[in-house]
Amino acid sequence: MRIGIWKPQQDTMSVKIYTDNIVFYLQKHEHEIFFFGKNDSIPDVDIIWDPTCTGARYPNRKILQTNIPWLVTLHGAANLSMPLKDTFGTSFINKLKGFFVNVKRRLMWQLYKHKVAHIITVSNFAKEEIIHQLNLESNQISVIYHGYDDTLFYRQSGAKPYFFHVSMYQPKKNVEKIIEAYQLIKDENKLPLIIVCPNYPNKISDEKIQLITVKTESKQIAKYLKEAYAFIFPSTHESFGMPLLEAMACGVPVITSNSTACKEITKDAAILVDSNSTEEIKIAMQLLMNDKTLHDSLSKKSLDVASTYSWEKAGFLHTEIFKRYAKQ
Repeated sequence: MRIGIWKPQQDTMSVKIYTDNIVFYLQKHEHEIFFFGKNDSIPDVDIIWDPTCTGARYPNRKILQTNIPWLVTLHGAANLSMPLKDTFGTSFINKLKGFFVNVKRRLMWQLYKHKVAHIITVSNFAKEEIIHQLNLESNQISVIYHGYDDTLFYRQSGAKPYFFHVSMYQPKKNVEKIIEAYQLIKDENKLPLIIVCPNYPNKISDEKIQLITVKTESKQIAKYLKEAYAFIFPSTHESFGMPLLEAMACGVPVITSNSTACKEITKDAAILVDSNSTEEIKIAMQLLMNDKTLHDSLSKKSLDVASTYSWEKAGFLHTEIFKRYAKQ
């Protein structure tokens, strides 16, 4: 199968990881890959795949210039479902710009949806959000979960005594609530908290909190995760939540939100909390500190759940959909 892949000038890191892993699978199984961008002509292929549609972004307009079946990975529709201040910023100008961006995305999807052969998304939550926000039909969308890099994220015996969080700063990652909840724990012997959050805008004066606001290499993130006592990730919105899967693959107990895709991805391997409640987040941290039996049980469940995800499985499912829609 000859597969054309739309490649913009810039990808987010998460989209690049996803694309690279699926492409690796496709090439390993002897499919031909042809990348093209805005200044390139559309290649002569059996199918085109655009893996880059985040935040309800629509496909590139080149989709209107071809009859080759065009598939899209739409990672979610958070930009449409969340408050403008959480996705575009708090200033009036930014929120106004965000409003018109969202209007345009809804309008363009109504134009393009008839040219899209099929949509792939990353969770059942994301699928339902996309259907609701973009007025698409259920049979237009298939769910394929991500995998993880098992050469980086794996069980390491012996946890070190600290809580851990990692994210690229966005309001929805709820870092402020994590810090507030942690500081509500008055036990002087509480575990330290390490936060890796590039671009986090605030200062923290707490000797038990280590805040890292610069870009950190994946190997170092994996080291933090493998050694952590527990992982805290109470996002207000996730279409998938890759760090959740990476933490579970390390056998690290997880505290996460009882909403959006977080509970879907972690299944029964996490303590679920209301992401808006600092009290619930605090109680969950205390529970894990004080109950070693619970900690060990969640650690085992995390490994079991993580074993159901892989890039190999994701690659196979992508290939099956590509074959279904490829031109004959």
